Amino acid sequence: MRPFESTAATDQTEVNLTPMLDVVFIMLVFFVVTATFLDETGLDVSLPASGSPPSSDVQTIAVRVVPGSLFVINDRSVSRSGLLSYLQYLQSRNPDANFAVIVDREARLGDTVAAIDAGRQLGFGVVPIATVD
Repeated sequence: MRPFESTAATDQTEVNLTPMLDVVFIMLVFFVVTATFLDETGLDVSLPASGSPPSSDVQTIAVRVVPGSLFVINDRSVSRSGLLSYLQYLQSRNPDANFAVIVDREARLGDTVAAIDAGRQLGFGVVPIATVD
């Protein structure tokens, strides 16, 4: 008998990564080309520390945004669904009136935006905002 002969494997396997890198590069180019870059517009709001809307000789329609998705206008509580129609009624009675939004600190941001949007729908370009505690 012969002693054990060691047969070392002379065949070494190599992994060729070039095709995989090509596929990854093509996928990268595909995703960059098909990606959509959105330019979203935001609502710039700078709230003062505390205060009330400026007073003048002309009557102001002041909408107070309170917690619970309610709006108080002239000591009358209005829901979000009736806000625009009530503001249109007040503007028809006094077309020269100004518009302002007073926001409680605990009020929801969505309600504040709804009040601002209602003012813009009435034709007020600049809507002053005041906060109260």
